[in-house]
Amino acid sequence: MTSQAPDPGSALQAVTSARAGMHSTQDVRARVAEAESRVARLERGGSQVATGFLVGPALLLTAGHAVRLSLGASGVGPVAGMVAVFPFPHDPGHAAAQDAVRIPLTELLDSSPPAPDDPVPHGMQTAEDGLDFALVRLAGHPPDLVEPNGLLRPRGYYKPFEEDYTFGSGPLSLFHYPLRLLLDYSRTEKVLRSGESRVRYRGANTLDGSSGGPLVTEDGSVVAMHHGHRDGMNQGIPTSLIVSRILAGPHAELLRDALARPLPPARAREGSVVTRRSGGAETPGDGARAIGAAMSALLGSRAPGATVLGPDGQPVRVTNARQVAECFRTAGPRAVPGIDPVVEAARTMDAASGDGALTAAVLAAALIGEAADQRTRGGGSRELLRESVEALDLARAALADLAAPCSRPDAVARGATADPEVAEAASAAALLAGPYGVLICEPGVTRAIEGPTVHQGLRVPAGHAFPYAADAPGTDAWTRRIRLVKPYVLLLDSVTGDGEAFRRLRGRLGAEGSPLLVLTTADDCDPRGGLLRALCDPADGPVPTVVRVPAGRQGHQRRRSLALLTGATALTESSGVLPGTAWFGVLGRVALAVVSASETVLVGGGHDPRMLNRWIVSAGALLELAASDDERSALEEQVAWLTSRAVSLAVGAETEAAIAARTESAERAAHTAQAALRSGTVPGGGLALLRARAALPDGAGGPGTRVVRTALAAPFRALASTAGLTPDDVERRCAAGDPDTLDRAQSTGPFADRPEDATEIVLLALDTAKAALTGFLTGS
Repeated sequence: MTSQAPDPGSALQAVTSARAGMHSTQDVRARVAEAESRVARLERGGSQVATGFLVGPALLLTAGHAVRLSLGASGVGPVAGMVAVFPFPHDPGHAAAQDAVRIPLTELLDSSPPAPDDPVPHGMQTAEDGLDFALVRLAGHPPDLVEPNGLLRPRGYYKPFEEDYTFGSGPLSLFHYPLRLLLDYSRTEKVLRSGESRVRYRGANTLDGSSGGPLVTEDGSVVAMHHGHRDGMNQGIPTSLIVSRILAGPHAELLRDALARPLPPARAREGSVVTRRSGGAETPGDGARAIGAAMSALLGSRAPGATVLGPDGQPVRVTNARQVAECFRTAGPRAVPGIDPVVEAARTMDAASGDGALTAAVLAAALIGEAADQRTRGGGSRELLRESVEALDLARAALADLAAPCSRPDAVARGATADPEVAEAASAAALLAGPYGVLICEPGVTRAIEGPTVHQGLRVPAGHAFPYAADAPGTDAWTRRIRLVKPYVLLLDSVTGDGEAFRRLRGRLGAEGSPLLVLTTADDCDPRGGLLRALCDPADGPVPTVVRVPAGRQGHQRRRSLALLTGATALTESSGVLPGTAWFGVLGRVALAVVSASETVLVGGGHDPRMLNRWIVSAGALLELAASDDERSALEEQVAWLTSRAVSLAVGAETEAAIAARTESAERAAHTAQAALRSGTVPGGGLALLRARAALPDGAGGPGTRVVRTALAAPFRALASTAGLTPDDVERRCAAGDPDTLDRAQSTGPFADRPEDATEIVLLALDTAKAALTGFLTGS
């Protein structure tokens, strides 16, 4: 007796669309795993530009407009500086920024520009029959993947569909990198053919970076390449047209061989099984490495930033060290040990120099990560710290010996900003201000950068008397720098009195909305007691900023200089003006005051020009009659203070947000250029740190020396990987370490323009990382 199969439409369940297909979850996982292995994120100069996918051994297909076809139809030029990033998809607990394989694009083999009506950048080369594709040769095929069961799975490649596919017969899957570090997966809807050379579809959310992604059928065939978005719908290029064009070109044999060659199967792995951590960061080493990887992704990428993996494994868009720190601190540094010392290293550098925060953080993360590993192996913290400090001191001395006088501050400024106009203007302003002059970058009112202007200005070697809360008016929570616009200035010597008059004064200032800067030259006083305690009582309104100016034997001249420059009346017991009479008449004014932990910058004081000039002449005459070295030193300082100048650079842009970002970039570039004028330069791109490593014992050193040797190479590894050097090439150059090899390295890849760093900033980064390691190992 035989049984008949039931009619698929006669039971409670039914096949409603024979073309739709039925696929198991294993099939879906297999399609995703193939895409994770074969689809790459394309970057240029550390910034994401497109998606690409493997179509043969070391062959990659992507969108033509992504490789700038206007530069040429073939050769090395269009893909110079580009790199394909292939992640390790089977390790969700590891940061892709650490483990990704980065393979440079070496040559554009064949291509077709976009069509004239395609939505591509203005000025790009187009053609009537433009298919907007680029066939590219890679420096090598990405390595095999390790399955959880220990088998090696070759990445393989897609074999683009050669025949005319019937679009609309089923949904397609788009794999792409839309401004994300991880691969995105979208299902299309309403797929239809548009003319001869385009496919249109809905359902896939595509952002910048999606161009060049493969459109894959449910059985794993690539039938189209994503091209762009137009008139409310996405559109792609059928692979049948692309394959036909390539097979008719000069590199037909390459593609024909790839299409005919069978894909290699998975195979047993030789040697030990590689295991990776599957959970989040749990040890201090893990926490340091996680935030170090995020900082590394930004190193050398000044704009527009990078997408990094946060502590929870989710992609986050960041543009500077501060945003990385906020991301990781939000997650709870106690749950992820090792984060706080790295954050503090970045903050200290930003507050002290305005640049070098990323370098300091990467160094600190590498030192802490390696030290944590050594401690896990049983190394004692005290001995490890002693050896590490000795090795860091040797490296610092070697680094200082590399310094050369700065002849091109513009070259150093270009390393601090990706905006060439900002770099040029900041360099010119730094030359005008000089190595030690006051240099201020301010938001402008136009779209352009206005030429530098000179004002009265003074740099006082004294910072705020005590730190304020992060939400205090004018205080930057990250750098703890206080910026006061048009503050009143109160100049004090004696701090006796009940302070009632000043409470009323603060009330009037609070009503007016103006900040108050208190400059005191009083010696050996507690800034929290007496009159200052009354001045800083939060119950009376906004807390003023208090700066204790060093007095000593020069206190009288300093107080007089500050009074002349700001227009304030100094309140002292001998002046006849007592604290009880303190009203607006005794206050001075400056246009801008910037107060950090170590210095105070005053710009544009409210002084009487005629009186100031008389005092300058008088101090100069007294200088010639000085009877002692102390008197001469005090008068020389007074003349320097009274004649000091500030260079101001007004930075403009299209929008307020762009002005703020550009002003910050200009400040970083200007301060970096000034630092180079003061201290000279060393080879940039992490090369100086590699050279300094040569001063350490090689192989014979203890665990602390090995920690430092490994950490000193971290910035170079990050920059070289971002710029497209293969991991093998990076390790080969790191292992060499000799000056000749490193000099040759400067002529290729990310070092083609021989970048330079300001010596004092690199030294400060090294010192800051050393402090982070010391705090970590001592538990402070």
